[in-house]
Amino acid sequence: MQHFYQEDHRTSWHPFAIETVWRSYARCDGEHRVLPDGRCDIILRFASDGVKPVGDIALRIAGPSTRFHIVPLTAGTAFIGVRFRPGMASGILGIDPGAILNRVLTDDEALAVHPEFAALCQPADSIDALARRLALFVAERFSASQIDPLTAAMINMLHVTGGRIPIAQLARVHQLSVRTARRRITQATGLGPKQLAAIIRFHRALRLRRAGVGCAHASVEAGYADQAHMTRNFRQMGGISPANMPDLVLAGFDM
Repeated sequence: MQHFYQEDHRTSWHPFAIETVWRSYARCDGEHRVLPDGRCDIILRFASDGVKPVGDIALRIAGPSTRFHIVPLTAGTAFIGVRFRPGMASGILGIDPGAILNRVLTDDEALAVHPEFAALCQPADSIDALARRLALFVAERFSASQIDPLTAAMINMLHVTGGRIPIAQLARVHQLSVRTARRRITQATGLGPKQLAAIIRFHRALRLRRAGVGCAHASVEAGYADQAHMTRNFRQMGGISPANMPDLVLAGFDM
């Protein structure tokens, strides 16, 4: 395999704020398709011998996305990233996630978000040490932030229901107006409830197809109106066809 990818979901990372600490390594030149997952990441990019960072460490901040993008890879390039749980990015990053929708902040632009981020780019003895540094940094910033538990509960319910719960019902369950529920979710995630629900549905369908479930059955199970609806969604979000899926790296979050 030309591209190594691994996720670490250990609970000691701070399970409420951090969904996973992930790492990847390009064994040869190529490209990687990144699918939208409704999350934000802090990413460190560096050259590596497969064991430790070599040379400078560059900072990336990836905002929530609604479409796929292609990342060109050079042999020997490695990444360490922290993926936040949905709704946690604004408190940790200190910025509106909607302001970085479908964007990746790089280098000086990423460092401008907060001066403290420069500490993440200091040399490290190993990739493991870099992962611990990144996770600890995020956990410390999260402990100093204020997260609205009601908004977190609504976002969680969207995931638990596979994105199927209507916004009116979601608002009613949490004793909010539809307008307030929509505003809170959008402010927390950078995505409207319909956008977030569509991403959740997309990932549910991806997993069903990878498990060998037929297109027609997968479209019903994932909550699409019909198979044609699922096909359009796959092309818009992933640039792929559900009938002929390439080998993809899927984010390992709960559905």
